[in-house]
Amino acid sequence: MLRINIGSLKPGVKLGKDIFTSNAQLLLPAGTVISNEHLQSFKSRNITEVFIMEASPKLKSEKKFDDVYSDSLTVVKSFMLEAKLGKPLEMDEISDTTNLLLEQVFDAGDLFRQMRLMKDKDDYLFTHSVNVALLCILIGRWLNYDKETIKELGEAGLVHDIGKVFIPDHVLNKPGKLTNDEYEEMKKHTVMGYNLLIQSEAVSNNIATAALMHHERADGSGYPMGKKGYDIGLCSSVVAVADVYDAVTSTRVYSTKRSPYIAAEILWEESFGKLDPRISKVFYDKVTNFYVGNEVLLSNNERGLVIYVDPTQPTRPVVKVGEKFYDLNKDRSLTVMEIID
Repeated sequence: MLRINIGSLKPGVKLGKDIFTSNAQLLLPAGTVISNEHLQSFKSRNITEVFIMEASPKLKSEKKFDDVYSDSLTVVKSFMLEAKLGKPLEMDEISDTTNLLLEQVFDAGDLFRQMRLMKDKDDYLFTHSVNVALLCILIGRWLNYDKETIKELGEAGLVHDIGKVFIPDHVLNKPGKLTNDEYEEMKKHTVMGYNLLIQSEAVSNNIATAALMHHERADGSGYPMGKKGYDIGLCSSVVAVADVYDAVTSTRVYSTKRSPYIAAEILWEESFGKLDPRISKVFYDKVTNFYVGNEVLLSNNERGLVIYVDPTQPTRPVVKVGEKFYDLNKDRSLTVMEIID
């Protein structure tokens, strides 16, 4: 099954998932053969994407996602270990890995599903690096940047936390809240990463700066410099958004993972004075659309299917539970707690 933009949809293909209207009425059932009349109806109802049964050729590597992901983890572990041992960074290997990741980021809906399956595949530091790289590439595509810029964003994502290899394990992997001294120690990873990266002529200043500034916030509350304003560079701004999203949706030693909807709401809140709204708003607008058709766990412990996302309130979808419909935009007591694979 493939999610496809209406502009690329041709008559004759079969619908892969039911389509519901904004008031939770079934518009078209799965299996319907799409006609020109259906296409016109989609446009009039502002339906931009649907699932179809037929698979169409994808401009992506034949290599499976989990293989590419595993190979990328191996590379991340390798260059981080070598950095810890004082060896120079092999940027060619990082560049080649980014090229493989670039080939995987075409179907955004499938990308989020695959990333969820990979969440606990390895140590958080390593999976986080690969996830942030994938998200940076995706954001770059959403913002229509050129190929070279998108690749640089992916490379910045892969190495943004490299400075953490110099943080003592008892601080980096502490299961509880850090003391003030430990937090000050943790914050050093941005400067340490930057100092390491600038030693390599193959690393662009944009990538090194992203390692330094991805925790800066426009209101001055970030680190290491407490810099105010949004002029921290494109790579830094994109990595900051990707970093927050993946951190919130991941299980870490000191916190449990939260749903993509909660992560999106956090990004929305931080769009006002902390994260660059040009980037965080695009991510917020798009990310929750990819969970239409997914089973979710609600805060009342009921399981249901996301059938509609209101573009004005994308984190408050309509969820179908049996014969009941919950409109989370109207029922503010409910939230999506988890995406169920």
